[in-house]
Amino acid sequence: MGKSITFEQAVDLFQKYNRIFVAAHIMPDGDCLGSALGLTWALRRLGKTVTVTCNDHVSSSFKYLQGFDELAPKIPTDEEFLVFVDGSSADRFGAAYDPAKFNGRPVLVIDHHVTNDEFAPLNYIDRRAASTAEIILRFVNALGAPPDRTIAMCLLTGIVTDTLGFRTSSTTVETLRAATALMEVGGSIPEIIEHSFNQVPLASLRLRGKVFAEAKLDGGILWAEISYKMQRDLGLNGNGTSGIINQLLSVENAKVAAVFIEKEDGKIDVGLRSRVGYDVSTIAARLGGGGHKQASGALIPGPLAAARERVLAEIKRQLANEPKSQ
Repeated sequence: MGKSITFEQAVDLFQKYNRIFVAAHIMPDGDCLGSALGLTWALRRLGKTVTVTCNDHVSSSFKYLQGFDELAPKIPTDEEFLVFVDGSSADRFGAAYDPAKFNGRPVLVIDHHVTNDEFAPLNYIDRRAASTAEIILRFVNALGAPPDRTIAMCLLTGIVTDTLGFRTSSTTVETLRAATALMEVGGSIPEIIEHSFNQVPLASLRLRGKVFAEAKLDGGILWAEISYKMQRDLGLNGNGTSGIINQLLSVENAKVAAVFIEKEDGKIDVGLRSRVGYDVSTIAARLGGGGHKQASGALIPGPLAAARERVLAEIKRQLANEPKSQ
């Protein structure tokens, strides 16, 4: 467990160093990508040299964000300061997070997940924030690089996607204030929703059809699995599964939804969602993952059937012991 630092101490680090490495986590969502890119453009406006990376496939639905093409897998080289955004554990950053390569450089994690155990050497965690993008906006303003449209679209993407369009219980007055400030400088909620929620490739639509047809409901738990072969047969290359789990939870009798996605290396990406009053973050933590009370996940060993049974047993245990955890 590392050291927790204050907002002011984190600002001082950004001011002190000029070559900065910024990493989004693997299995990237809109919040980690928007936060990483928003921070990158703000730092560049201040004249700093920034390397930005995501060590995983990035969905083409985010190609409207400036800097999307830079999000290739990278590891730290000669940067002076390493920053990791929106990840609750070290393994969420893939090869980019390697203590053997820190070489005495300051390493900071900026995050908002309740399950973050402050694993990095330096940590700034605000578990009250609805998104990491909200936190990044505070840094952007404090550093004297107020958002333009480019930065606003990145950070607003983080806020909109992590709150599912301002529908989650984590949405606060502060969240809406941040969104308003970003809209005032050119951020567009309709444009973000159109790209992030309303557009999917035809192959992804076909995948959803197969998944929904085979989904199973058992005692308030709705679950589905997606084999790597299913993805490959449809021409999907690691993208195309986002949004499926939220649609599973829309079934009226479902309290918890789970989706099991087999990765190319045989590991299983477990996604968990729950209705308000049911906490899946503790389940994810027991599996070695993390997240929010209503939206969490973990990456666990396969094979698919064994992973499914392990996770379903954990969900049933949680519902039995804490039937309505607040």
